[in-house]
Amino acid sequence: MRGTIVKVCGLTQLVDARAAVEAGADWLGFIVSGESPRRIEVERAAEIVAALPGVTAVAVMVDVAPERALGLATRMGASRVQLHRADAARWPRDFPLPSAFAIGVAGDGALAGALPHEAHLLMLDAAHATLAGGTGRLVPWDAARRHAAARPVLLAGGLSPDNVAAAIEAVRPFGVDASSGLERSPGIKDPERVRRFVAAVRECDERIRDHA
Repeated sequence: MRGTIVKVCGLTQLVDARAAVEAGADWLGFIVSGESPRRIEVERAAEIVAALPGVTAVAVMVDVAPERALGLATRMGASRVQLHRADAARWPRDFPLPSAFAIGVAGDGALAGALPHEAHLLMLDAAHATLAGGTGRLVPWDAARRHAAARPVLLAGGLSPDNVAAAIEAVRPFGVDASSGLERSPGIKDPERVRRFVAAVRECDERIRDHA
């Protein structure tokens, strides 16, 4: 049985990225475009990725065209891209890197955008009028579960070491993504919170396997 993918996002320092890898995180996210206190220059992100051979690095971008997305991801050495405020319907089916499209979910469960093609990963995050992510708000888990039952979903939105197990139990997502819930300050991770987050996911996965 596949375990839940753990993505630690909004990384800006090598020490934090290394701590996430040592804690057992599967994917590391670096925000290389868009307005965010967690944004990092693509050259610095590339240095961090190069220092961690074999890591699955995700280039996180806001409102970019496919050509720019591929250019940034290539410069960073990313294995995947994560796109916010991008038109999934017009995204090339043959884009050379696996792509996740972030769609906001309102408090009533309504989606703030169209679902991407099934070839792409669906990421669900809390809808916000101005922020593309990192809101710290929870997604309605009942709405998220309906989508996760139909296709792989990467669940974000206010996840922390204290609630991620409950989120997995409720939604059964393909993966979970956390950023602000693992921080000391924007862009600076708390290694103990990261360790607890990953441990909570693994323990929850084990409980689910035991009761399968």
